[in-house]
Amino acid sequence: DWQGELLNPCRCNGSVRWTHQPCLLTWISERGSWSCELCYYKFRVRPVNTKHPTQWQGVSLSPIERVQAAAVSLGCLFLLASLVWLVWSGLSPAATWQRRDVLFQICYALYGLMDIVCIGLLVHEGPAVYRILKRWRAVNQRWRVLNYQKNVDKLGKTGPGRASAGSSVLSPLRFHFGVLFLHLLDRFGSGQEGTEAGGVTPELVMRVTTV
Repeated sequence: DWQGELLNPCRCNGSVRWTHQPCLLTWISERGSWSCELCYYKFRVRPVNTKHPTQWQGVSLSPIERVQAAAVSLGCLFLLASLVWLVWSGLSPAATWQRRDVLFQICYALYGLMDIVCIGLLVHEGPAVYRILKRWRAVNQRWRVLNYQKNVDKLGKTGPGRASAGSSVLSPLRFHFGVLFLHLLDRFGSGQEGTEAGGVTPELVMRVTTV
């Protein structure tokens, strides 16, 4: 049965609270993410087992992802081959004449430069290929998404609602204190003007109102 069992995997409420286990697993495998795109809660999953190699499936790749995967694969092959050749040329007694030749010394420098370029390519494109591998693993691994449990969700206990409620309570207080501060500055400034004009000591009166 494609529908499967209903479960509540994240903090979402309302009509998006419930989902089917197979539908959610399909969405996770296609998106390559283990978090809800609405509440950003990371699903609690449990691996069941790995599919048989005859049941392994590929993942759909965009043209950019195919180029990234090909670039990383070629970069790894070139880096491995060049490092093996450089190590052999630098340590093998049979390659003594190569180390003395000027042309081979130039080749050493060029290969070293290309190795640096390959390492930069792997660092830049490696995360994208890693996400592809995660999607492939999600497709070829049998998973079980567990129901959301509020008692193990630390962020869910505090919740954004409480923070917003506290902010709504503090906002009027901040407003009234700001008005009171400006009023005091105005009275203090006018008192200084009166002192300079008539030599009278200003009296500062503070009115405190309850909020």
